[in-house]
Amino acid sequence: MAIIDVADLRRSFGKSQVLKDVSLRIGSGSVYGLVGLNGAGKTTLIRVLLGLIRRDGGSVSVCGFDPWRHETAFYRAAGVTLESDGFCGNLGVRDNLRLFAAAKGVPWGEAERYFGEYWAGTDIYGSTRKVKYLSRGQRTQCGLARAFLGWPRVYFFDEPVVSLDIKAYGHFKAMVMEAKSRGAAAVVSSHQLEAIDDLCDRAGLLRDGAIEELDRGGGRARWLVRTDGAVGGDWGGVIGGCGGVDITVNDNEWTFSIGDEAGIPAVVAALVGAGCGVCEVRRADAGFSGAVKNIYKDSGD
Repeated sequence: MAIIDVADLRRSFGKSQVLKDVSLRIGSGSVYGLVGLNGAGKTTLIRVLLGLIRRDGGSVSVCGFDPWRHETAFYRAAGVTLESDGFCGNLGVRDNLRLFAAAKGVPWGEAERYFGEYWAGTDIYGSTRKVKYLSRGQRTQCGLARAFLGWPRVYFFDEPVVSLDIKAYGHFKAMVMEAKSRGAAAVVSSHQLEAIDDLCDRAGLLRDGAIEELDRGGGRARWLVRTDGAVGGDWGGVIGGCGGVDITVNDNEWTFSIGDEAGIPAVVAALVGAGCGVCEVRRADAGFSGAVKNIYKDSGD
């Protein structure tokens, strides 16, 4: 069963039809990237999925709920960051979290353990300042701390990374991967295409009121492993034995496809175990960002 199930969704503002025919299914343990130009309707779609605005037609189910019914259980099952963080500016980080923990039905002792386990060492963990005096990036981190509170089943992140520094982004990614491992589904809407490549299993381009699913490369990511160039064994055979296909080599750079990114550590371990000196491992495909750029290049937009 899909955690997010949208079919033939429509939404207009006056004579302007923003969402014309949006269909989307996202299962558990999946991170979906939503991209598109300004005004394409990304935030509108997220607000419909949260029940903040009413759809004109079509069907929407999130965690088995119709968002427009505004049931408490639905909002307790969702983690959200939007443009407006919704914090009480005159309260500190912990006092804000205490309020939201109560609203989400999370006992404060459990919330405090979560905050200590997953946010110790971040800018916001030891802060005693009122939230209104925090930097934009710190306020974004506060919103993310609230979103993951209680480990909901579904997440909606609207431009979550634009104000994060490299350390805060690394922490956010680790939290997304933790939520994913717990079986949650997430939607990440962003203009930061590198983050979409980095975080998401699937991605869609919202254009002309509909979602166009993006292809990262036939469902198989392309990877490059650079070795130390020393004479060795059958490195291609080792890669193939770990699930690598379409293997090519140029000097000491091996390029291959693999169905699941989780298989890369096994490839590296097998190569090292066979005596190969591995100097570099990185993605070699264009990713979702390349697909988006090609679409707009071909269309002339």
